[in-house]
Amino acid sequence: MFAGRLVRSAAFVALVATVGCSRTSGPLATVSGVVTQDGVPVDNCRVTFHSTVEVEGKRANSFSALTDSSGKYLIASAGREPGIPVGMYKVTITKIDKADLPPGIDEGQLVASGQARNLLPRDYESITTTKLSVTLEAGKNENKNFALKAGKGGGRVPSVP
Repeated sequence: MFAGRLVRSAAFVALVATVGCSRTSGPLATVSGVVTQDGVPVDNCRVTFHSTVEVEGKRANSFSALTDSSGKYLIASAGREPGIPVGMYKVTITKIDKADLPPGIDEGQLVASGQARNLLPRDYESITTTKLSVTLEAGKNENKNFALKAGKGGGRVPSVP
């Protein structure tokens, strides 16, 4: 009798622990589209979605993808999650000048150092200057296209803290 209660108690504790540890990320979205500048597809540019949600005083995650030769991008997962959280995002778009890559340094290191030169207009390179934004709903968010306009040439890409 005591053993039966012990087994039921252990099973209940295990169930509570499993439910308490399960990760609920809420609804997820995928997003795709095309980046053009003055009507021409922009290849190999980084499209980054910066969440406008703050958690404990800190901005939530950012998610990015590179465009292909026809200017198309797709963000379909984040880590093990099959998508990114729904909500409003500010969007930055940069294209790093590959001629600036010294031997042994990759693009990420160049950006982190603050020495990367952006080939696209400055208006789109940081969350403080971009006017691009999008709200993602659960499921597929297709044709989230960005038509960039020529402007002042890019400068040094700001490193992300």
